[in-house]
Amino acid sequence: MEPSPNPLQQSASSYYNKYRKRSFFLSRLTVLTSMVILIITLGINISLLTSHEKSTATTHADTPQNPAQILPTLPAGCVYQQTQKGLAVVCPTPTSAVTVPINIALPQMPPQCLITTSSTGSEVHCTTTAVIPTVPVSLPTTCDVASSSAKDTVTCNKNNQPVTVPLPSLPGGCSYTLLANKYYVTCKAL
Repeated sequence: MEPSPNPLQQSASSYYNKYRKRSFFLSRLTVLTSMVILIITLGINISLLTSHEKSTATTHADTPQNPAQILPTLPAGCVYQQTQKGLAVVCPTPTSAVTVPINIALPQMPPQCLITTSSTGSEVHCTTTAVIPTVPVSLPTTCDVASSSAKDTVTCNKNNQPVTVPLPSLPGGCSYTLLANKYYVTCKAL
């Protein structure tokens, strides 16, 4: 005996023929909508990228003015220097402390005065009022007071280069005095 055909069941070909037009239209509509969205998104991204490039890419290669005038300012002491490959920034290298031996002789202290040393440094102390003699500073032959513009410094020639050298520090109560282009050490009791 053969089973009786179910009226609700239908063959695949009859189902396909019935809904084929609707599924074809829906699939084409979905593909077309996706492509339109992708094209719009791509257009927006390209326009954003090109507008960003136009606003950030500025060149001064064709400008007739001096390129050093449109470059950023440099720290003190640094300059732009023309090289074969373009401009370079040149800054002075920090020089190490110049060692030019400058010997300072302190005045001969009277018997009522002495130099005391504490954690804050050395100082001249006297028990009574005393006159402390003034002593000239003897400089090396390569050093000159006249060309130095800063206080308590001298200009010395080191490897044929003028170098400003500070005078050594003195105890409290003593100072350098410049008279007739020569330094003297003068001390007063504290």
